[in-house]
Amino acid sequence: MRRKSIRSATAWVVCLALAIPMSLSAQQQERQVERYEIGEAQPPLDPGETPVSMTLDEAIARALEMNLDIQTARLSPQMQEYSLRAAEAAFSPMFSSTFGYNDATNQSTSQLDGGIQTSTQRQTFNASLSQTTPWYGGRLSANFNNNRTETNNAFSTLNPSYRSTFSLNYTQPLLAGLKTDNQRTALKTQEIQGGISNLQLRSRVENISNQVRVAYWNLRALIEQIEIRRRSLAQAQLLLENNRIRVQLGSMAEIQVVQAEAQVASAEQSLLNAEVQWRNQELNFKSLLVSGWDDPLLQQTLNPTDLPALEQQEVDIAAAVEVALRERTDIRQQRQQRQISELDLAVTKNNTLPELNLTAGYSLLGVGGNLYERAELGGDAQLVSEGGYFDGLSSIWGQDVPTWNVQLNFSYPIGMRAAKANHERAQLQMRQTDLALRSQELAIVTQVTDAGLTVNDTYLQLQAARRSREVAERSAEIEMTRFNVGASTNYEVMQAQDDMTSARLSELQAIIRHVNAIAEFERVQRVGN
Repeated sequence: MRRKSIRSATAWVVCLALAIPMSLSAQQQERQVERYEIGEAQPPLDPGETPVSMTLDEAIARALEMNLDIQTARLSPQMQEYSLRAAEAAFSPMFSSTFGYNDATNQSTSQLDGGIQTSTQRQTFNASLSQTTPWYGGRLSANFNNNRTETNNAFSTLNPSYRSTFSLNYTQPLLAGLKTDNQRTALKTQEIQGGISNLQLRSRVENISNQVRVAYWNLRALIEQIEIRRRSLAQAQLLLENNRIRVQLGSMAEIQVVQAEAQVASAEQSLLNAEVQWRNQELNFKSLLVSGWDDPLLQQTLNPTDLPALEQQEVDIAAAVEVALRERTDIRQQRQQRQISELDLAVTKNNTLPELNLTAGYSLLGVGGNLYERAELGGDAQLVSEGGYFDGLSSIWGQDVPTWNVQLNFSYPIGMRAAKANHERAQLQMRQTDLALRSQELAIVTQVTDAGLTVNDTYLQLQAARRSREVAERSAEIEMTRFNVGASTNYEVMQAQDDMTSARLSELQAIIRHVNAIAEFERVQRVGN
């Protein structure tokens, strides 16, 4: 009876020892390697915290509205508009006027002075309107001059007398300054600079949008990386738990528990590093979306909800190069800079010509005042008729006393050394601009070609990474199954899990590289760096 009892107890212990591993195996079968799909991960949150969900389009729209660099860049076209207005002001009419009063007494030194002492009071009021014309370099001016004179001179016949003059003058360059001059060149330069300023704003907006796109996907990748690291830690903790049970049952050495604990510690460290990277990337992403340190978004947790589209994109590099050479903002800026160089070359060439100016003028004179008659030289004055200021204006209106004048003015600095030196410098600058333009075109062709090839390369790399991840997941599952039945070692299981984690991270990085490559290929066709 005692032998039967001992045998029964022994059999029960053996069955229990076998049942526990079988139970562990069944448990493992239920907790095999979890399938992982991009987009399931959520950002780490504090208890009670709700993340701010944001699509890529929403992020770009917010950046265009709030980003400080874009707000700063938007001021440049406005500033350039005022520079253009300042250049246009050179062709605005200029009004000027003067008013003067003079009271002079002269001591007589001759019988013809009109008295022992003569006093003369003169008042003047002059007005002029002048304008440089924006065509052919001409200058037009209109002058209206008036004076009133009252004197005790015995010879005067109009006292007080009023004298008014109206004149029109026009000066036209015939050589230097005819086709162009410094003022017209400055105006055209400012107009071109306005276009350059708009292109620079567009370039800045596109580049900030691209930075937002890259930061968005990097943030999405780091959130996914945290999830991958979390699952890796969960697998390591599960292995450690199972190893401890096996050690208690005596079917495993204590050293394998230590190895599993080391793997858990390593997985915890990797998870912590992933969270640190996520925090830094989230802060970098937020800095593109906020308008200052007091923006509430800085204190919130963002959840980028969009998932990258992974369809293969056909790349036509030749067509992309053609589009880039025609539409890219940097090459268009370079071509507009060439237009400015052409203007500088034209004005310096024009300045090497002598100055030959044609001036034409037309003036009208009117005189009014009290008219006196004297019986003899210096005799008593007899009032013949009363008059005044409007008599002179009436004479001007009637064109009673017209005057015409035409003249040519010629000047030529001997040798024209300064003008010729400036022209030679402008020619060299033009040559330099042409070389810079060709260099820019070559750089664009190289950049677009490289971006197109990168799209193809990253897609192939993504396909390879995806296959590697699938194989690594299957290998980890097989290794775990073999371990549960005693056909694999603790080290082999840990190695398979590490390989699976690395494969998942590699696939994630390949996805982000491909998405960014597509965005970069589109960007380099529109804007430069």
